[in-house]
Amino acid sequence: MFTPKAAAYFGLCTVLLTLALTFQDWQLAALILPIASVFFLSNLSGLPENVRVILNRNVEPSESFGEEDVRVELHLENRSGARIGNLEVHDVLPANVKPDKGSNSVHVALDANANEKLVYKFPSPPRGHTPVGPLLVRARDPLGLYMVEEKLDPDTVAVLPRPEKVRGTEFRPRHLGPWPGTIPSRSTGHGSEFYSLRAYSSGDDPKRINWKATARYGRLVLNETESERVTDVMIVLDTDVAFYESSERELFERGVRAAASMASLLLRQGNRVGLVLQGIERGIVRPGFGKRQERRILYMLAAARPGSSVLPTGYVVSQLARLLLPSRAQVVLVSSLLDSEVAFGIEQLTVDGYSVMVVTPTPTLPADYESQSEKLAFKILMLERENLLLRLERFCTLVQWPEDVPLSSRLRTAKVRRIRQLAR
Repeated sequence: MFTPKAAAYFGLCTVLLTLALTFQDWQLAALILPIASVFFLSNLSGLPENVRVILNRNVEPSESFGEEDVRVELHLENRSGARIGNLEVHDVLPANVKPDKGSNSVHVALDANANEKLVYKFPSPPRGHTPVGPLLVRARDPLGLYMVEEKLDPDTVAVLPRPEKVRGTEFRPRHLGPWPGTIPSRSTGHGSEFYSLRAYSSGDDPKRINWKATARYGRLVLNETESERVTDVMIVLDTDVAFYESSERELFERGVRAAASMASLLLRQGNRVGLVLQGIERGIVRPGFGKRQERRILYMLAAARPGSSVLPTGYVVSQLARLLLPSRAQVVLVSSLLDSEVAFGIEQLTVDGYSVMVVTPTPTLPADYESQSEKLAFKILMLERENLLLRLERFCTLVQWPEDVPLSSRLRTAKVRRIRQLAR
């Protein structure tokens, strides 16, 4: 294809020809001949018609928690059958990513059927999905009139949120799956907690015989344990943190960490866990088990950005729970609770029999205010939020997470609400 330089020459020729025909000045038309000769010479010594460069890129690591530099290795192979003397290589990077070793933009020469390896590194970007590429490789003729371009699609570096090591959260959902887990099922079966006594039957495990009760009743008596199972859980991250510009980012990142930590904990306990990202960025990870499911959830959380959604969070939560979860399962909402309307959706879930836990990072008030009216507005906002918390405590488990307090300690002290069923 033509370069901008060639396009400028064509434009100049067109202007000169138009003026020559308009004024019938053949001397002016003769000025076109030097420019035409340039194109002729370029065609004689230009690029071969079969210029072909094979491109490959290797990014390590493609997924991380942001603790190591990213190494990008570019591989170029000339399959043109002729030497390419001036090859421009440019791997496009975002404005906030600067290589500290090597360069993402170089000029190289490749002999026929030769290979070239280029390496550069840059510090790990912040949490998110960072594109690396596209990779553009251009070959030009000596006069810079013609250009052949090869392009490689971008790769993505995903910096995932690191889950905290949390323990001790307690669930009491009404729905439990058939798989063994950590949630008491209020029925006999395989477990670690004592449930009741019963008479020995042929085929029972002798290790479960309660010898003290056997001596008291004069016949063999067994210990029955309470079976422990798992449940289906949907974690919802509300990304609306419109509070105070200087502290919104910190409040939002705590919410992301809370969602990642809860997902990691619940999956380790054997539960089937899904994720709903609700806000300016929206997405769904359907419930699943295991390490791969944790990776899917963390990958989506890496793309989360602060901002409110067009649809209210309460409405989205109540509708998606019915689509993704069995009736009476568990919902975990991670939200700063700066929108009072979210309480309606949570209450509707409770009415429908779902167990709901709300994990809310507590906003940190600014140290200084620009005016008294701003200070008064913040106090009113926090009072409204306190009223919302008191309302939520009536029908769901509420976990308030202040800054600089381990999430585990807040989960262990959370009071599980055992509500039979709210009247419709």
